[in-house]
Amino acid sequence: MDSAKSASRVSTRIILTDDEPLGGWLDPTATSALLAAYGIATVPSSLVTSSVQAQSAAEELGFPVAMKAVGPNLVHKSDIGGVALNLRSAQAVRHAYNAMRSTIGGQMKAVLLQPMAEPGVETIVGVTNDPSFGPLVMFGLGGVLADLLADQAFRLVPLTDVDATELVEAGRAAPLLQGYRGSPRCDVDAIKDLLLRVAQLADAHPELSELDLNPVVATPGGIAVLDAKARIAPSRVERDAYSRQLR
Repeated sequence: MDSAKSASRVSTRIILTDDEPLGGWLDPTATSALLAAYGIATVPSSLVTSSVQAQSAAEELGFPVAMKAVGPNLVHKSDIGGVALNLRSAQAVRHAYNAMRSTIGGQMKAVLLQPMAEPGVETIVGVTNDPSFGPLVMFGLGGVLADLLADQAFRLVPLTDVDATELVEAGRAAPLLQGYRGSPRCDVDAIKDLLLRVAQLADAHPELSELDLNPVVATPGGIAVLDAKARIAPSRVERDAYSRQLR
């Protein structure tokens, strides 16, 4: 909890430019920088724009790697062939890059390469900005099942320790984190800490209209944020003098 409080003292800004007054999706570098300002680490990654660069980046990161297509309108990448996993050689990396380029076309501006993460329970952590209530923090089952099962819970910002605990325990899939049928118990405290940090970020930046950390893989040894997307837009929610506050 103390480490999460310290994140609130970090000063950072999301700026709406004259060229994009209505905002849009931040690129992966800007998203990672924003998260890092609140002590939220993402898996090491490299953003490249050619098959040659992809091969070099994969060799530097270490095989096996995952490759994900990047573009301003690419949100559900796995649905359009924009994700390739367990690439174990330079040849596999080049082939995956060329296949994505051929399938997705000009919408793909780059690819993101990451080392493969340790297997675990895939969860989702996010923020959505409600027109009436302002930012809400979301937690639930993640990965490709996030939309299919919609096993997610929401809490208002700012978030308390009790709220974070309730979020983790609210979903139908919560037993998976606690050691279901003999499986190892995940680091639930690390998930709660992430929820508190995300809530502080959302509370400090009303222009953050959407944040999607999916999947966040939970293991007994901690968590790994494998993919992060952030969208900004002009804030339309006026702060109510009687809105919920932590003192």
